[in-house]
Formats: sequence, structure tokens, C-alpha cells
Amino acid sequence: MEDDQITLKIDVFTPGTLPMSRLADYLKQFALMVGSEDNVHFAKVGEGSAKLLAYIEPQSVPSVKARVQSIADGTAPKPALKAFAAVDALLLEDNAIGELFIGKSKVTEFAGRRRAAVEEIGPVQRTASIDGQIFSIGGKDQTINVHLRDGDSELRCVVSVELARRLAPYLLGEQLRLHGYGNWYRVDSLWQMRSFTATDFLVLDPCTPANTIKNIQKIFEGIPPNEFMETMRELREE
Repeated sequence: MEDDQITLKIDVFTPGTLPMSRLADYLKQFALMVGSEDNVHFAKVGEGSAKLLAYIEPQSVPSVKARVQSIADGTAPKPALKAFAAVDALLLEDNAIGELFIGKSKVTEFAGRRRAAVEEIGPVQRTASIDGQIFSIGGKDQTINVHLRDGDSELRCVVSVELARRLAPYLLGEQLRLHGYGNWYRVDSLWQMRSFTATDFLVLDPCTPANTIKNIQKIFEGIPPNEFMETMRELREE
């Protein structure tokens, strides 16, 4: 069955010239791009131009095909489009171009080295903040890497050893907001933050909008509507 095979073709490499570390970079983004990670399995690097071959379990073929087609259409979920852009960036760094196939049918292409040169200005240091749940803290010197999860996105920042110790109790715990400064670049009129150093943090209020509304309702529970409206009118007049 041809439709159970998905292939990322990279023109500048062969199985004998593709470094293993670079293969890992491509495979990570390839997996994020096609989704259904538990049901898509890497098989081998095919002959000729490096072809990263993976097989899709039958039950996931329709969803993977739909996701890949939506990437080509530009309507895919944000994580898939972000991974597509990351593969294209890797190809540009390697002076390569790429193609994505399901079976023998080409679904889309990666511009890679064909992409027009972009105007880049930076870095510019600006204050910034990031939100998320910490899922990893690690490092061997005076700068510690902290990884956070915010929905489908993963964020990374650098902190001091002292701040890392303060953050440790929140590992896989509450949502945090880390304050600090980022290095920003302007790329074709759009600003992008490429690195972030945190200097402090706060714990975010876990209350959801629904819980907030319920709390407000409890405050006014038992108050007659006419009395409530009269109180609101008096407050507006003060």
C-alpha cells in the first residue's frame, strides 16, 4: 500500500553524507509536521538524494494525509506550519531544497536555498516575558536552561543558578510568567525573539474565566435585581 509511506527528500545529501546529528534535526521537525507521532515510524534513509522514509499505521493514514495536504494549502494547525517552516529553514542552512511525498505522489515542496534573501536587522535587546509550565530544568555551568510548555508550543530560556533554584519547586506545577529580556531580530519587517533570559517570575492566577464569573455570581447571590441595579447606578454616579 503506497499511501502508508511518507517521504521527505533532501537533494544535497545521500545516505552516506547526511550527518547523524543533522538527521535528528530533520526527523524532529518531520515528526511534528506530519503529526500522529505514535503511529508514524521512521524506517530508513533511502538511496540517491537522501530520502527520509517513514511508515504510517493504517488507522492514521487519513489524518496524516489530511494534515499534510492542509500544510500545502496553508490551512494546517499552527504546530504543523511551524514545523514546515523549521524544515525549510534547515534546508536553507544546508543550501538544499526538499520535497514531501505520500506514496509516489508529491504533496508539496520546500523552497530552501531558492528562497529569496531576507533583510535581517539585529540583535536588539528588549524586555519581554513568556508564560508556560516548566517541564525541564538543566545545565552544568552558571547558565541554566529552562524549558516551558504553553499549549502546543515549547519555549526555552536561560536563567541564573539562583533563579533556577527558585523555579525548581514549580517543575510540572503551576503556570508561570517569566520576566526578563530577549534578543530580537527584524526579518522582512517582522520582529522575532530568538533567545530569552529570565531574571524573575510570578505564579499566574489559576482562575479560568468561567470560575471568575461563578465567583462574581456568588458575590451577588440573593440580592434582588432592583437593588442590584440601584447599587450599580449609585456607583456610576459617584
